[in-house]
Amino acid sequence: MRISTKNESISATSCEANAQKNAQAVTDDTAQAAASDTAQAAADIIRSFCGSHAHPFNPNPISKCVVLVLAGLCVFKHLPTEIPLFITLLVFLYLNDYRTTVIKALIVYTLLSFVPNFDALSSLPDVLKIFLCVGLVIKLFMLPYLAGKFLVKGSSVSAILSSLYLLKVPQCVSIPLAVMFRFFPAFKEESAAITTAMRIRNISKRHPARYLEYVFVPLMIVSCNLADDITKAAECKAISNPGTKTHYTTIRFRVVDFLYMGIVAALIAGGIACLHCAI
Repeated sequence: MRISTKNESISATSCEANAQKNAQAVTDDTAQAAASDTAQAAADIIRSFCGSHAHPFNPNPISKCVVLVLAGLCVFKHLPTEIPLFITLLVFLYLNDYRTTVIKALIVYTLLSFVPNFDALSSLPDVLKIFLCVGLVIKLFMLPYLAGKFLVKGSSVSAILSSLYLLKVPQCVSIPLAVMFRFFPAFKEESAAITTAMRIRNISKRHPARYLEYVFVPLMIVSCNLADDITKAAECKAISNPGTKTHYTTIRFRVVDFLYMGIVAALIAGGIACLHCAI
């Protein structure tokens, strides 16, 4: 009887310990689930504020298009605020982790800053004048180039297409642009694969005839097939349907959009005002 009483007490104690462990495990699971739900809710709030397409410092494609148009105006007239505009574009590129582009642009712009203006070129020899004029033209298009590169590299294809739909761009324009934006990334991947395959087969540019035959001919065939596939995919998604469409990427205007457009517009307006005051 004593042995059975001891066994019963031991089993009761082990049952209580197991019950406590199970209760603790349930409590831990409940706490983890609550923490996961809280984190998901916070992420949803942040995503709804920032937009589904965006890095925190990445403006939407509409803002980038506005800045691209404003930067294109600088080609027609040299503004005193060109350097601050250049620095502004570099800052936004740097904040979006395009550091290699920033370094290359800094080196090129520093070298081009030593090129004299058109008035000083008139006294130089003709051959030197031609080369320096090319440098001046590159310097003139540096701001639109950086703004355009930021638009292309910093915007996904879905964000650009959603922006076109938001701007009520006609389908005769948006559909070819949709096919084009989908075509070039796929074409780049296929061309890299073909180039790698030809390199494995020891076919290089040292043999132009073989290179043309084994590289460009497959590229032409692949490009035709890609265009057909992308067009069929777009038609399967009812891209030509005039009805209301839904988009995976939501375009919103945030603080960074107004900062980006406002700083560039203010610098251009200040440069134009300085030119008028000088006159």
